[in-house]
Amino acid sequence: MSASTGRETGWTAEVTWGADALDALGTDWDRLFRRCSAATPFQSRIWLSSWCRWYGQGNGRLCLVSVRHRGVLVAAAAFVLTRLRLWRVLRPVGVEQSDFCDVLVDDSGDGVPDARTIVERLVTAIRSELCFDLLDFPDVRPGSVLAQVRDAWGSGALEIPHELCLFFPGVLMEQHVGAIETAKTRQRLRKSMRELGTAGVEVRLVTPAEAEEAMVRFLELHRRQWAGRPVNSEHLTERFRGHLTTVLQGSIEAGESCGFQALLAEFSLKNEETLETEHVASDLLIVGRSMVGRYLYGYLPSIRRRMDVFLAITRAAMALTTERGLPELSLLRGAEPHKKRLHPNQAQSVRIVLADGPWGAVGLWAIRSRWFTANAVKSLLRRYIATPPTQTAASCRSPMSRWRAGRSRRNRTR
Repeated sequence: MSASTGRETGWTAEVTWGADALDALGTDWDRLFRRCSAATPFQSRIWLSSWCRWYGQGNGRLCLVSVRHRGVLVAAAAFVLTRLRLWRVLRPVGVEQSDFCDVLVDDSGDGVPDARTIVERLVTAIRSELCFDLLDFPDVRPGSVLAQVRDAWGSGALEIPHELCLFFPGVLMEQHVGAIETAKTRQRLRKSMRELGTAGVEVRLVTPAEAEEAMVRFLELHRRQWAGRPVNSEHLTERFRGHLTTVLQGSIEAGESCGFQALLAEFSLKNEETLETEHVASDLLIVGRSMVGRYLYGYLPSIRRRMDVFLAITRAAMALTTERGLPELSLLRGAEPHKKRLHPNQAQSVRIVLADGPWGAVGLWAIRSRWFTANAVKSLLRRYIATPPTQTAASCRSPMSRWRAGRSRRNRTR
């Protein structure tokens, strides 16, 4: 543990190492999370603590930078100190399983300094208390605190486009479909929604006592959904199941006081042969102060002939978003075609890399060069695929036409 103090101004900064550092802050972190307007569920203590428990061991050195003003926690950032080739790199805790990465700053203005001053103090704490070359945050969404950190960093900052993120406004699916401009798309989606009503889909939320068994059922459905196709192998591991189970149980038991909640929705249909109700799909939702996020889902492949699965689970998630009075249902990172057919809005997340010291500047240059090179190659490939080399007019002629053209040219040169 290390700390720097400015008693005359009331500011203190502290760095704590180890997987238990986050839990040690306890309700202070929860309070800061609730008072940070840009916070997403992936910055909640329950999500990050669970990740430290299941993934923290052997995943670099975990550290927590905290800034207090007159004893009140006003800024915090959780990092993993690791190496990228020749550079020491700070990356956000939980980056592999988190769709949005950020740090926390109290921007409520309620009895604390303004957000800009707090951000400057956080930047000073990070650069003075930690030894690193690069700070690397992928998946930074628009309006994030890290964008303010970048602005306060000075020279040695790089921002490059990363994943597209799709989202819906906090309205019912019926309202969203009614606002779609294309009449054919509106008709298609309304027909699919009528089919959902005819099929008799039932939805329920899992209780804390059922969380462990429900998570096993959910990930088994996810495995069956992807059978025979490339799947993220991490989703089939024991530690991933343990992480999601810990998050689900912890958030349900904590209630809304921590500012975050994970919910597992189970969808049921009557079996056409036995007429018994059958569990056919599950959808894991993460609920924060300003959004609901659809994190992962799974379903029986056989039910696709009876209903539009993606529409069914998205419709239920939009109903929950409206019920909670939240402004956004996020489909999180990725802009796959099956998401786009529901006509969501889209936002561009970015990767922000910040350099510290001369060696960090060299690393920043290497990352920038690699990105520009990869982008140039992709651009050339797209251009080549879009406009493949075409045959010349002469090569399309018949042999007799080419012989006559050649004879004509020889006659002209004599």
